[in-house]
Amino acid sequence: MIEKISTIFYSGVNEKIPYNDVRKYVLLNILLIISSFIIIVFTLINFFNKPSSILLNVDLIGLLANIYAFFDLRFNHTLKKASLIATINIFLLLFAVVYFGKAENFTLIWTIFFPVFAIFIHGCRKGIVISSIFYLIVFSFAFFNIGVWLDGQWNIASFLRYVAANLAMLFITYFFERSFESAHKELAKNRDIEQRYISALETASITDPLTQLYNRRYLDLAFHEQFLKAKAHQSYFAFFILDLDNFKAFNDTYGHIAGDNALKKVADVLKESMRRDADGAFRLGGEEFAGILMADSKEKICRSVEQIRKKIEALGIKHEKNPYSVLTISIGIAIIHDFKVEDFDKMYKIADKALYDAKHSGRNTLKGCDKISTL
Repeated sequence: MIEKISTIFYSGVNEKIPYNDVRKYVLLNILLIISSFIIIVFTLINFFNKPSSILLNVDLIGLLANIYAFFDLRFNHTLKKASLIATINIFLLLFAVVYFGKAENFTLIWTIFFPVFAIFIHGCRKGIVISSIFYLIVFSFAFFNIGVWLDGQWNIASFLRYVAANLAMLFITYFFERSFESAHKELAKNRDIEQRYISALETASITDPLTQLYNRRYLDLAFHEQFLKAKAHQSYFAFFILDLDNFKAFNDTYGHIAGDNALKKVADVLKESMRRDADGAFRLGGEEFAGILMADSKEKICRSVEQIRKKIEALGIKHEKNPYSVLTISIGIAIIHDFKVEDFDKMYKIADKALYDAKHSGRNTLKGCDKISTL
């Protein structure tokens, strides 16, 4: 409900603001409109009855202040400033009602609404302080006029009823707003927990649990985003597939725990080597990884990927079933510089074919850097 009303009273703002601030904006708008309407009514009454030119001027000044606060809030969205102006305005107007009204025609009843305004707009702590200051002044003034107002009929009983009514409204408003604030804080806390949980699920859905690289599911989306980025910058764009050489024999010889540790170390090299926003590293499954990168030349791309191959070989992970005696990788790469067509499947096939060539030319090598492919 608050959100619907806020589109009427708080339009034209693109920033995301806290829910409780939206509520205050809406409430302040509504209270300014209502209080302005009431002031207009009293201004007309005072104008035609002419009981006091001072009171009429106070009403007019209060109305102008309300109008200023309303339009400042609508166009500048300065909640703090508008709240201060409105609070001072209502404070002075209601005190003027007490001072000039002298308890005639039930004028004192209007002061009962002050804590509603103060606490709703400023919150429990500030609202109770502002209301206490207001009532300290008003109650003192009403007390010292016992036997004076209403031709002497304003007595101690009238004063106590007046105080009791206002304090009752003050505490009712305070505890209502306090319960709302507590509920809102609890709700905000639960929303934060829920959002963190959702974020964790989203991350888990696109992340390989063993290596913490992005998984195959995320590759399609990442490819599209990076393709468009490379196209915008007219960069060279590359997709490569990386496969651990003789990894089945590695697992058979050293066990799957050692195999998992090797996969993690390979993933760490990819993370370390591909930190830029323009890069992306993925685990396709098993011992197969993939990467996306871009640069302003084919040579830079090939040097970066060749460095990955050398770093993994330099890890020195023992692999006696591999001709190189350590764990090595083979890489197939596809590089393009023409962005007329976006075709992930074709680029994947080109890189996969290059990987096949690397495997059948002795492994521990990079293939596909000798040409620029077209899609």
